[in-house]
Amino acid sequence: MRSLVWPLILLSACTSVEFARLPSVGSDRIFITQESLGGGYESLGLVQITRRGVLLFGFADPAGTDLVAAVEQLDPEVRLAGADGVMNARVKMSQYSTFAKILGAIFFFFPLPSEVTITGELVRIRQGLPAPMTQPPVGAPL
Repeated sequence: MRSLVWPLILLSACTSVEFARLPSVGSDRIFITQESLGGGYESLGLVQITRRGVLLFGFADPAGTDLVAAVEQLDPEVRLAGADGVMNARVKMSQYSTFAKILGAIFFFFPLPSEVTITGELVRIRQGLPAPMTQPPVGAPL
């Protein structure tokens, strides 16, 4: 029994990183930043996108409760508001360890609840000002 404990502990301590590419329509791209813009923008209000569902068998996500699906749902909301992007964005996601996902696969009749929420402030960049940087210049401190 003791030899089984360490592999389970190691499996449950894994870290995952998730990213999503921003959808684009032609050259009209939106931006999403977790920081505030220095100035030169017009605030259009707040936006919140929430997707809820379950993870079947510990891994299958039929409801699309991942970051990619949330960004795809956020994109038309930003465009509908006439905004250029979202600043002060915050992402909250359900994340399960590998061990919890394995238990979800074994006890498949108890699906794991899953949710992703993105909140932020819709902004429009004022004319004549440069658009916000999406990446720091080469050699700039992070």
